[in-house]
Amino acid sequence: MAETTFETISGDTLEARLADHDTLLVVFVADWCEPCSILLPRLARALERQSGRLEAYQVEVDEAPELARKYGVRGMPTLLLFVDGDLAATRVGALDDEQLKQLLESARER
Repeated sequence: MAETTFETISGDTLEARLADHDTLLVVFVADWCEPCSILLPRLARALERQSGRLEAYQVEVDEAPELARKYGVRGMPTLLLFVDGDLAATRVGALDDEQLKQLLESARER
């Protein structure tokens, strides 16, 4: 999978981040997932346009299967948007630029 600027986190770290951030995006990925390798650079570019208003992290499902089960992740990539610690939106697949823009803008509207 292509290198990204997203920190890879585990379950305990995710819970701490949820408590520390108003808005958080978590993307569930796997090394063998072709759509994941397409999405991550696209997501990095979309987040750059957000000017740091949104923290984003990735979870490697093969390293944290319990976290994937907890959030019902069945397909990858799966993006989870949390607002004030609550799950506000879920998207599955290699979203295009417009879909990413809509998801990220929805975070600002909450």
